[in-house]
Amino acid sequence: MIRSAARAAAAGLVTAAAAPAAGQPPGPDAMVEVRRANETGAGAWLLGFVADDAGHVVAQIVAGDAGRVAGADFVARLAGGAEHAARGVAYDAGSGLGLLRLTADPRPAPYRFARDPAESGRVVYGATVDADAGEVVVRRGAIGGIEPGAGSEPADPATIRHNALAGERRHGAPLFNNCGQVVGVIVERAAAPPGSALAAPVEWLAATFGGAGLAPVRADEVCLSETERARAAVEESERRAEEAEGRADESERRAEEAEQARAAAEEALRAVEEQVRGAAGDQAAAEEAERARAAAEEALRAAEEEAEARAAEAGRLRTAAEDRA
Repeated sequence: MIRSAARAAAAGLVTAAAAPAAGQPPGPDAMVEVRRANETGAGAWLLGFVADDAGHVVAQIVAGDAGRVAGADFVARLAGGAEHAARGVAYDAGSGLGLLRLTADPRPAPYRFARDPAESGRVVYGATVDADAGEVVVRRGAIGGIEPGAGSEPADPATIRHNALAGERRHGAPLFNNCGQVVGVIVERAAAPPGSALAAPVEWLAATFGGAGLAPVRADEVCLSETERARAAVEESERRAEEAEGRADESERRAEEAEQARAAAEEALRAVEEQVRGAAGDQAAAEEAERARAAAEEALRAAEEEAEARAAEAGRLRTAAEDRA
């Protein structure tokens, strides 16, 4: 059975993560092992994975079985050991991959297919099922290049050469990008150089089996590499720093305006006080001047409070902008 229990492993092998995350492949729930219903024994189980919401499974099928896949009965063993009945749908002789469909519920949620094509140098994760421990294991590697020619019509794609070798048994397993999205399915071909393996890209997979009903779910966003994510984080930080600088500049401008208003209020108060002194002996004029002075004093007080608040805000925003920079 396929188990997801954590186990420290050597040589770069790690148990698959329980959920998709940046820099980690998704958990083992959509990994399956398949065999024909009339075959038994440990060697009968081959690798595959759930590839769409309808329960379609992409898996390795033994060469020479092209005429006996569509309509044939299979058994799919899921994470946790549950076995589901499956029916053969289609087969591609060039890649040795077949399309099956789970015929009973509940069906595991499928792995998502990447939106962007595989590129040389990108980090990838290869997966397999450890036959002895029954665990899904993955190995991190990188795409070494794009090689021509694997698979058959309707598409004859370039294949992904990589070194994410999770084990000897890997044909039919998904190849994940750095975001846990499927970029290809691993195929065994003599053309693979030592220490590497080939994977048919998901674009070819969708074209080859789309007519047979495969409808993969694409990821919502393009996957960024570790370098691109770091660069995006730096750019976002710089953008926020620029915004903070702009807010600080605007706050300082308003503080200057508030200070000018305070100075104007002081000047107005001095003018009113002169009017008060000049109105001595004229009761009506003195009362009017006194009211004007009270209003001028209130305007000055408000201007001083506004200037102090604006200056404090400008200082806080300037400090924040400097910290971001």
